[in-house]
Amino acid sequence: MEQISTKPISSSAVAPSALVPLFAPYCQEHDLARLEQGLARLQSGELKGSRPLLGGECRAFSLVWEGGLAPLEQLSCQLRFAQLPQVDYNVELPAHRLLAWLLELSDQHGDLDLPDAFWSWLILGVEPAAAP
Repeated sequence: MEQISTKPISSSAVAPSALVPLFAPYCQEHDLARLEQGLARLQSGELKGSRPLLGGECRAFSLVWEGGLAPLEQLSCQLRFAQLPQVDYNVELPAHRLLAWLLELSDQHGDLDLPDAFWSWLILGVEPAAAP
């Protein structure tokens, strides 16, 4: 009997538009172009941004992850802070949850920031609202 060999598909080898039908049921986003942009960002595997703090100070961060071809795929994420090299977070979460947060990015003077729901989940363990 002949063996079939398989290789994992790189997330960058799949067009974001091809992932829309998989992720759409998990997202509240009705604008397909915006959903495709979010999926392209998810496929990039990286987000560099800045979190504003009380008093006007900001903390630059880098969030990197692997995977993201399926909504329920568990992503391994690493969050690092340039100003605090001793502080880093390693977490796992489903791809659809990260996509939802990527769709809610805010832009403060050219610096991207994840929504408060992400930070509450990360620091306080507050679970986001359940997906449909």
